[in-house]
Amino acid sequence: MRHSLVLVRGREVHQVYGFGSGKRGQLGISTDKVKTTNTPQITMELENLTIVSISANGDHSAALSADGSLYTWGRGFSTSSDVYIPQYLDTAIALKEVALGWNHVLLLTREGELFMLGGNRHGVLGDPERTSLTSDAPGTSKEDIMKITPDRTEMKVLQVAAGSEHSALVTENGSIMTWGWGEHGQLGLGDTNDQTVPQALRLGHKLDQKRATLRIYCGSGFSFVVRTHDVDSETK
Repeated sequence: MRHSLVLVRGREVHQVYGFGSGKRGQLGISTDKVKTTNTPQITMELENLTIVSISANGDHSAALSADGSLYTWGRGFSTSSDVYIPQYLDTAIALKEVALGWNHVLLLTREGELFMLGGNRHGVLGDPERTSLTSDAPGTSKEDIMKITPDRTEMKVLQVAAGSEHSALVTENGSIMTWGWGEHGQLGLGDTNDQTVPQALRLGHKLDQKRATLRIYCGSGFSFVVRTHDVDSETK
């Protein structure tokens, strides 16, 4: 990744700043092409919104507002042109979280459903029958994107993450699943194979999920899991 975003949360204003490479519009700081900036600059068109989360990867960026609306900018997918300032993307669904890979996107709804779109290199979309899944229309509906159902059940998804070309999620029962590019062992499955469908990750020892919160994070060719001990659960 060649650029960074920072979300500063204030009492009344939540502000997004971008810095690094901006040649594809991924900083969102100018309507003109900006090659690079080495100091944080305010991302345009988000000043009057309550932004609650951001994601940056490859040459594109995304932000979610408090009402679940999605805004994207930077390198477009498929035949889409580069976007230099954040634009609202009508997903027709209220979102809780967004995670960007180099060429794919994970969209998590407030109901715990996971949808994906983009390229399927290394099986990163979680469907071996797909080569890509991209809407060229300004708005994206449920029909334009693919729903991922962990382990073919109806488990609710709590959190998602994306590396350059691999994906990960955490379910409500504490399961962690990874798929996509595995060349560097970043899927954590004990090998370096690609996986075209989500695979359950084993952490090597039994965890009491009632007393812990798990989150997974993905870098370009690595992943790590954070286990937060829930002290409150011991007093109940």
